[in-house]
Amino acid sequence: MGKMQSRAARGTRDILPTQMAGRRAVIDKIVAVFERYGYEPLETPAIERLEVLSGKYGEEGDKLMFKLQGRGEGAKESDLALRYDLTVPLARVMASHPDIKLPFKRYQIQPVWRAERPQKGRFREFYQCDVDVVGAASVSADAEIVAIVNECLSVLGFRQYTIRINHRKVLHGIAEYSGTPTGKATDLCIAIDKLERIGFEGVRKELESRGIERGPCAKIMDLLEAKDSTGDKMEVLERTVGGTRAGAAGLEDLREFLEYLEPLGVPASAISVDPCMARGLDYYTGLIYESVVEEPRIGSLTGGGRYDDLIGLFAGRDMPATGTTIGLERILAAMEDLGMLPEAKTRVQVLVAFQDRSLEKEAFAVCREIRSAGIRCEVYLKSKGALRDQIAYANGKGVPWVVILGPDELAKGTVVLKDMARRDQRDVARGEVAGVLAASLEGA
Repeated sequence: MGKMQSRAARGTRDILPTQMAGRRAVIDKIVAVFERYGYEPLETPAIERLEVLSGKYGEEGDKLMFKLQGRGEGAKESDLALRYDLTVPLARVMASHPDIKLPFKRYQIQPVWRAERPQKGRFREFYQCDVDVVGAASVSADAEIVAIVNECLSVLGFRQYTIRINHRKVLHGIAEYSGTPTGKATDLCIAIDKLERIGFEGVRKELESRGIERGPCAKIMDLLEAKDSTGDKMEVLERTVGGTRAGAAGLEDLREFLEYLEPLGVPASAISVDPCMARGLDYYTGLIYESVVEEPRIGSLTGGGRYDDLIGLFAGRDMPATGTTIGLERILAAMEDLGMLPEAKTRVQVLVAFQDRSLEKEAFAVCREIRSAGIRCEVYLKSKGALRDQIAYANGKGVPWVVILGPDELAKGTVVLKDMARRDQRDVARGEVAGVLAASLEGA
């Protein structure tokens, strides 16, 4: 028989149990934050109708979408695509279920697919952790989302990170202030959003290559090169784009937003107003935000913003919304580089071992009794394995406790309870072993 190709598809990977332990620990901490703020879980299908997804992510997003050859009847049923993000499906859900009570606070943790070039922390199949609130127009909702981002990064152990803040109307104000033609406003946003990757001179060249003339280009660059502190940036923006209609509206939202952060417990040192930050998706309408760490240089860990018009495309009525994606893969990659990932441990808490094959069925009965106490327990399934093989199996997996059943123990109604970390053991009455284990695991 020929050997089949066993590698995972490019841009995907297998996640083994030892890796899953760290992932689950990180996800559990993120979910705990979401739920402390009153957000509830939602799931949507992996496959969406192509017309639902198309035109929502900009030109690049449409190119990166995984389109499927459908098998349904009719043209519309055959035009399908894998989910590109979790926000557009949320918009469809809100239109499909008009009875949902508003404001609707949901979180969603599911895989998405994008046909982009794989690199460190970036895959073609990856999980997103989204948290959004629908039906709240106040910037207090945006501030709460940023507070959630801040708390998630903090509880995961990050200490040096920056949450960048901007407003789409401020970007429109920059275009108006600089004299950039209306038709070139999108080109302006695309160019300045590349500042971190290509630097000031690179942005200048990018603006010129996109047909933005020297006069507007000089004004844009002067604005972008202003001092970095949030206070200084706001002062510069007030003096410049504050005189434009769009810029004034955006700055008003920004000022109000910043006032909510202190009562929400977000330190001013974590926030940076950044007029260079544009966020690539077309559906953003107001405040936008992303978070970054200085080391490792891995791109944004979270990113989101307000998208007040998106749900209306499906529902036919205005429905304000804001939210963010917490990039699980990048967070895990950053935590691994920084040595912050929890130690990989098996979730199995107890192994029931037996001295000879005649005791195998009784070992399963002991295991069932232990499981009834809510303890994760398994029996070594290679029935020909010697006791030393079973102990080695538990040790290799990092199982903290082993319960050993032998003929003498069976006759006396006891078991041997072995603490793998301390390398000691004692006899325990069979009827008491589940309680002893529960107390030991709770105190661990």
